Amino acid sequence: MAKSTTLSFGSVLLLGINGIIGSGIFLLPGTLFKAAGWASLATIGLAGLATLMIAMNYAVMASKIDEDGGAWLYANQAFGPHAGFQIGWFSWFLGVITISTEIAAFLTTLSGFWPAAQHRSIYISVALAILGGITILNVFGPGTMKVIDDLSSAVKVGLILLFIIGSGLMIAAHGHTGSPVVGAAGHDLVGAFTTAFYMFTGFSFLPVAAKQMRNAERTLPRALIVVMVVVTVLYLLTQFLTVTLLGLQIAAEKLPVAAAFMRVVGPVGRGVILAGMLVSTLGVAIAVSFDTPVELASLTTEKKLLPREFGQQNRFGAPIVALLATMVLAAGLVLSGSYLFLVNLIVLSSFVQYISTVLATFKLRNDTTLPRGVRLWGGRTIPALSLVLLAYLILQFNPVTYAIGIGFAAVGELVYWADDRRKRRQAN
Repeated sequence: MAKSTTLSFGSVLLLGINGIIGSGIFLLPGTLFKAAGWASLATIGLAGLATLMIAMNYAVMASKIDEDGGAWLYANQAFGPHAGFQIGWFSWFLGVITISTEIAAFLTTLSGFWPAAQHRSIYISVALAILGGITILNVFGPGTMKVIDDLSSAVKVGLILLFIIGSGLMIAAHGHTGSPVVGAAGHDLVGAFTTAFYMFTGFSFLPVAAKQMRNAERTLPRALIVVMVVVTVLYLLTQFLTVTLLGLQIAAEKLPVAAAFMRVVGPVGRGVILAGMLVSTLGVAIAVSFDTPVELASLTTEKKLLPREFGQQNRFGAPIVALLATMVLAAGLVLSGSYLFLVNLIVLSSFVQYISTVLATFKLRNDTTLPRGVRLWGGRTIPALSLVLLAYLILQFNPVTYAIGIGFAAVGELVYWADDRRKRRQAN
């Protein structure tokens, strides 16, 4: 009998770091600086701390509920199938938006090599071609996912380390090369914090893997702390070095890290960063595209919360209906929204899951029918602070973001109601 895979502490750390670092650190330093100036460094640090606090709630639930699925399973256990469905519906939406966001990041990066990619017709054509290719890969090549995921993870972490080391050495030797930035600070600290928060949202993949960890009750909290510290330090260094190298020019740069590295080693440096970003962003989009349809299908196959058609698989084992639904919605999002707009949708969808998980922690923390699991320091203090923070931040979005979130929830209600009605009719 084959042994199940057990993740060591080192493997857990790599999983967490790779899951969190995405396109944001390469594209958002200028946005953060325009919003908050040098205080953007503080917003990154606070976002890392806030995310760690929320992640600890996930650690509790993952150690109590030994199933794949994450937030929607916790909501299902705590509040019933209706709540579980809506959180699962938004979990799927988060995956779809992530695919769209990474493709938007790819196209933004591509414009650094090929300016014509910014033209609407070319943007649409390339985006649809990428989505078509990803769809075909999902249908016929699921075995390549791990290779693609490993490659993109190695590239993005390698790029950040290359940038930090190279830029740090240059600044140490010659000082900064950008225009002075003293007094150039913006005042939108909440907006900067929300943007910085996006860069940490991938943490939720780590607690879901709790059942594969050796001594999860001890490993997971320690790993979350170390991962958040490491990622926060990498983000802070990247932000500091980018601002130092570019100065006020950072406000005009769509590709700030690439522009900053050009100050270090010339045009070759810019090309290296852009090429690595293309590999990384496309790799993340492909990797997420494998998981997202499976998550939608799991609402049918595991808890029967969706019409059975969503669980249908083709002869290669791909959930074909869920896959097509994922790609059609991803196409609509990537063609209708900018990168920053999609970032806001990711944060909103993440908050829906975070709030449900924190509430589930309150309800199930002392449930005697479940394993004891991880116990948080301070009892209810961390869940309470998490809930207050999320309740405040979720009120900061613009009306369009709210409208899309409410509309998506309403569509989910219709799907759930129609399926429930059909099941009742068949039962009678």
